[in-house]
Amino acid sequence: MKPYITSEYKPLKKILIHTPGAEHEQLIPWEGDHPLMGPYPRSHVELQHNHGDLKRFLTQEIGAENVLELGTLLQEIFEQSDLPQRKKILQEILEGNAQLYEAHLKSRGLLLENRESHRIVNDLIQGYPRKLVLHEGKIPPLIIPPKRELMWMRDASAATPAGIVINAMASFRRNLEPALVRAVFQHHPMFDPDSIFLDLLGHRRALRDDPSAVGLSASYLMEGGNILVLSEDTLAIGVGKADFFYANRTTREGFELLVEKILEADTAKKIQRVYLVNVPDLRGFIHLDTVFNMFGPKAGIAMPYIFGYPKPANSSAVDILKEFVRWLRSQMDDWPVDLSRIPTEEDFDHAGKVEVYDRDYIQQKGKVVRLPQKAPFFIDQLVADGLINLDNIVWLGGDPDQYVNPFDHLKVALFEQHNMAGNIFTTAPYRAVAYHRNPRTISSLRAKMEKLFPGAHLEEMSSNEIRTDNGGPHCLTLPLLRDD
Repeated sequence: MKPYITSEYKPLKKILIHTPGAEHEQLIPWEGDHPLMGPYPRSHVELQHNHGDLKRFLTQEIGAENVLELGTLLQEIFEQSDLPQRKKILQEILEGNAQLYEAHLKSRGLLLENRESHRIVNDLIQGYPRKLVLHEGKIPPLIIPPKRELMWMRDASAATPAGIVINAMASFRRNLEPALVRAVFQHHPMFDPDSIFLDLLGHRRALRDDPSAVGLSASYLMEGGNILVLSEDTLAIGVGKADFFYANRTTREGFELLVEKILEADTAKKIQRVYLVNVPDLRGFIHLDTVFNMFGPKAGIAMPYIFGYPKPANSSAVDILKEFVRWLRSQMDDWPVDLSRIPTEEDFDHAGKVEVYDRDYIQQKGKVVRLPQKAPFFIDQLVADGLINLDNIVWLGGDPDQYVNPFDHLKVALFEQHNMAGNIFTTAPYRAVAYHRNPRTISSLRAKMEKLFPGAHLEEMSSNEIRTDNGGPHCLTLPLLRDD
């Protein structure tokens, strides 16, 4: 099987997820981009409760046999591998730490060839060693970091009409997540050998080890929440422009390499256009799928005012954003507040604008360059290309007409967007799952879905614990196959 999807909403056939587990117990609640550190301790039992709602819905939609667990597939790989193959796979995942892991096992009287497969997988996901037992008077070093963000399956890879892209993460502590996912697509017999068309992780590692390319590896970043398959011939990629932690964690260099490789891999030449969408570099706007998604043909859910719509009377959407920011910053004049974390008007100068990369134009120029046109707003381009109907858009926070003015609408939209109201996952046209805690958006989305299709269904999943990690149902899922 080669993973293959041509939209965000066609009927789902197979999907990959990871149920959160004991890796969440491996946390010291201090700030820092280190595998053992993080500000928000989470109960993995409560996370499993929230995630269980999602898994039950997916199982009802496509059957348990089609809802694949990453850990199960990894376990099957190691069960089918002899010692040389186990060493090869671990080397691909852990690089130099593979030998350190094997040596540490041996020091405890454990042999890699006899290690149960589920224990190897637990070590890879939950971390190793997990028990801080003194050895020769010292606490042992951390050999394999715990992967607490692994449940966000969309980050480490993405499926497209040309197959799988293995991403490269901005955060140091998440560097090994794509390596685990890559191992599944490379070594599990379920998947075709050509499933992966771009290995950004491998590309970055090669640059890192190349003395002539010092410093370049950090430029090639891509995360799957920024990759939306709008149709069989059009993709949208969200790109940021600021620092890695408060930007959307995909760079222009990563984007351009993806465009080059996906057009090469698409030998049938079905993919005609790739959009570069400028996403605001703000906390909460971490990926394109946090501010835009599709739930049916020409139907989508979007953050208001970012993409030039809705258009207020006697003003523009951008003016609403900028006036709101001016008002907010003015409220801070008499407060000891760090204004560096609060948006400025300049943050919205290019937000929501789109650059169009067209196959024919790229072939004509012989390199990845955009069409020479003034960048319109993303939604304007979607309308122009027949990919969205303005009447079929649901705005986060609900219908603008329900509010006294657009500022009140924007305030509610920002609140619910931060709770991932727009990060829905669609299993079939007008069948989707969303977080339960966004009443204005859910009411508006459900009404629009039922108006467009009387048999529509919007599932609500509990999210009190899982929401604290800045992701939603779309982030938690990696669709592998949809009906063509």
